[in-house]
Amino acid sequence: IPVHFANGIWGVIAVGLFSDPVLQLRTYGSNVHHGWFYNFSDAHLLLIEFILVLFVIAWVSACMIPFFVVLKCFGLFRVDPLEEEVGLDVSHHRGHAYYDDTPSASALQALNDSRHGGGVRNVLAKPEEDDADGV
Repeated sequence: IPVHFANGIWGVIAVGLFSDPVLQLRTYGSNVHHGWFYNFSDAHLLLIEFILVLFVIAWVSACMIPFFVVLKCFGLFRVDPLEEEVGLDVSHHRGHAYYDDTPSASALQALNDSRHGGGVRNVLAKPEEDDADGV
């Protein structure tokens, strides 16, 4: 889910829509162009915010696409399918984040036998619960 992308765009566009002229004057000493909802005949700030969104998308694409291509060429872009099946909490951190969805014993054994495994045999054990006295 691209929440950072969508919410980042909304955060930038919202400035062009809701920028309060009083607060803008107080903060920046100028309120020549303010939010579109405060003056429907002046969309200058809103257009500038759209241009900013396009610039950020272009900048991030120009910087990150080559990086991701290199990672993919070296086989470092994704984890192994076995690690994905077992879960990264188990394969990288040797423990669970949640006990509700545990991997199968055969998947754990396959991970343990792989070059990434080692030390994941006992990760399925739930922590002991305290008794009623809190001891």
